[in-house]
Amino acid sequence: MASSELIVNTGCGPVKGASRTALYGTEYVSFQGIPYAKPPVGELRFKDPCPPENWTDLLDCTRQSDPCYHFDRRTNAIVGSEDSLKLNVFTKTIKPSKPLPVMVYIYGGGFVEGTSGTELYGPDYLIEKDIVLVTLNYRVGALGFLCCQSPAAGIPGNAGLKDQRLALIWVRDNIALFGGDPNAVTLFGHSAGGASVQYHTIAEASKNLFHRAIIMSGSTMCSWALAPQRNWIQKLAKTIGWQGEVEDEEEAALQFLRTASPESIVDNQEKLFGPQEIQEGLLTPFAPTIEPYESDVCFIPRSPLEMSRTAWGNTIDVMIGGTSEEGLILLPKVKPKLPAMLQDPRLFIGNVPYHLKLSLEERMAFGEQLKQLYYPDSTPSLDNLDGFVNMASDRIFWHDLHRTILARANYAESAKTFVYRFCVDSPFFNHYRIHMVDPQARGTSHADEISYLFSNIFAKPLEPDTFEYRAIHYMVDIFTNFAANGDPNCASTANLSWTRVPKTAPPYNCLNISNAGVEVVELPEAKRLQLWDSFYVNDSLF
Repeated sequence: MASSELIVNTGCGPVKGASRTALYGTEYVSFQGIPYAKPPVGELRFKDPCPPENWTDLLDCTRQSDPCYHFDRRTNAIVGSEDSLKLNVFTKTIKPSKPLPVMVYIYGGGFVEGTSGTELYGPDYLIEKDIVLVTLNYRVGALGFLCCQSPAAGIPGNAGLKDQRLALIWVRDNIALFGGDPNAVTLFGHSAGGASVQYHTIAEASKNLFHRAIIMSGSTMCSWALAPQRNWIQKLAKTIGWQGEVEDEEEAALQFLRTASPESIVDNQEKLFGPQEIQEGLLTPFAPTIEPYESDVCFIPRSPLEMSRTAWGNTIDVMIGGTSEEGLILLPKVKPKLPAMLQDPRLFIGNVPYHLKLSLEERMAFGEQLKQLYYPDSTPSLDNLDGFVNMASDRIFWHDLHRTILARANYAESAKTFVYRFCVDSPFFNHYRIHMVDPQARGTSHADEISYLFSNIFAKPLEPDTFEYRAIHYMVDIFTNFAANGDPNCASTANLSWTRVPKTAPPYNCLNISNAGVEVVELPEAKRLQLWDSFYVNDSLF
């Protein structure tokens, strides 16, 4: 590839990329580690991101940068750098005959972990299409979501979401230099990344920075996607070794945390939860939060549900979906106590959403309804986990996706919403289930679909006559067609009537992607979700 194809003069300075060959032979250009913000170190730690300093020397962007600090569950080690607010651009050519649609991906990881690295998010499949792919690092955990109540500290929270926003601004201002169309940007993300995408659709601060959105297995309506503020700064500082008191001013605790090592912050940030937080279904103290005061870039000024009613994103087309057995992701976390959990008479009442204002009698009645729904003729056991997995799928993911879909049907007047459901079950290619859940388990876990959109360290070329190869083809076709046209219908869905969610939803249809192919069906979880809807009768969307 000509050297002119490998050097781009961005608005901040020149960058040099590398020529690569994808898994199935497509040649493309890779730029990795382009700074989109100043390193958030020293006094900038925990603060909203700032644009980077300009540079004049050619910046080598031929190798992957470090991720932002997090605990990597694949290696059981703390990894990262504070100088990691960088992004990657992948494209077949920086000089296309016409500007190409842009797809910007936000990784998941519960807002406490994640990386944009190609070991998990290789461009090999998507880059076969005529799009420009951007992936990015953003701060997670306390480093990305610490929130100070005092305006004097200048840390209103949600810095990780604001990192993503600054990356989108970089895309708007620079992507044309890489052959991308800044007026055709699709933001997509998975799990916490999916919730992040939805946050951008409701935050005025991100208005018009992208033009379509794909929300995968995560929602602002998920209980784990919004953290309450309960003196987390003081509690974190004290856990690391601060000698102050939890009731003391947060300023002293903040100054202590500014001098603490990033490793000590990551190592201790998950130790703060008590029984109440666990009962509430929260995952981490450091996640998106309602900001305590207005700032220059206020991201979440009030409840996400309230914001969604008048959100600017109600004017753009959205695709939203999940996997058939999302709840499999829970098994490793609960495995040691699973036998006791399954026998605990509080299993079902404990799955009634905590935040609903219900009496004990109502909770008990709803708990009995959950038992009848998921275990009508049996009792939960290790030999009978389907009901447990389905209940976890609906409680943690699907019902909140469903509520998002219904909110879109009600508030998105002319914009389209398409729903997909991924239930491909491969004995060797559902990498998340195999490597992070249980190699003996079957079904399609939360995060299994990522292996069919992005290549990873486990990926090998597949024969075209395998259902795994066809599933990659379906996913890439559908996602890139939506990015290009605002309509996911494509060659893979020819002769199928996959239509937008009607204003009268429910019911609504989805594109079901399975081992057998693609079909349009009413969402298979619909009847189960009706029961969950009944729990929310006094907590209406509308």
